[in-house]
Amino acid sequence: MKKLVLCLGLALISTSVLASNTDIIKSLNKLGYEKKELKITDSPVQGFKNVSTPDGIYYVTQDGKYLTKGPIYDIQGDEPENIANSSNLQLIKPIEKDAIVYKAKNEKYIISVFTDYTCHYCKLLHENIDKYLDAGISVHYFAFPRAGADSDVGKNMQSIWSVTDRKAAFDNAYKDKPISPASSMIPYVTQQFNVGKKLGISGTPAIVLPDGQLVSGYVPADKLIEILDKKATK
Repeated sequence: MKKLVLCLGLALISTSVLASNTDIIKSLNKLGYEKKELKITDSPVQGFKNVSTPDGIYYVTQDGKYLTKGPIYDIQGDEPENIANSSNLQLIKPIEKDAIVYKAKNEKYIISVFTDYTCHYCKLLHENIDKYLDAGISVHYFAFPRAGADSDVGKNMQSIWSVTDRKAAFDNAYKDKPISPASSMIPYVTQQFNVGKKLGISGTPAIVLPDGQLVSGYVPADKLIEILDKKATK
């Protein structure tokens, strides 16, 4: 927590002059971002704007002079909450319809999992998918090939998402069975990979909880249901 407080102390620099988004865009241009890649919205933190980029969310002072890449925590409640959580849900919304869904019979929660079939812990999670479903956790899978959307793994995942029976192809990939190229490719994986980058994901599995919190790494079903139930009782 001391490290967190130090980071916040360095990041939250007050500004006396409020400027238009033009100044923020000019500053981000210096970092190699084009205007069309940026989405600027208001931030809960006074004096800052949220800026969504291809590499994640930045928090930029309104004069465009100072920048941090968070996380920034709201510590007004009982537990710290990353203010990026609500933004994470908005980022996922456009790709929700393209998820490969494993629905719990008695669904209590839905989690979004960015995955790579060559990742050991992704395989471990999928091998135990029934434990999540039995706990009432539905799993919505999105592709995040760690080597990139244009890598061999990325192309294979594109094939999985482009066939009629995605779930069967998905299951086979996690069992190390051959992946047959789809007759026609739809850019689902590129879209999902880009969303993952905007979320700040660098490894898999990456789990987005129902409130938008991003959890990096494998979390067993029994531990995850404890986390979700605790959040639900707040």
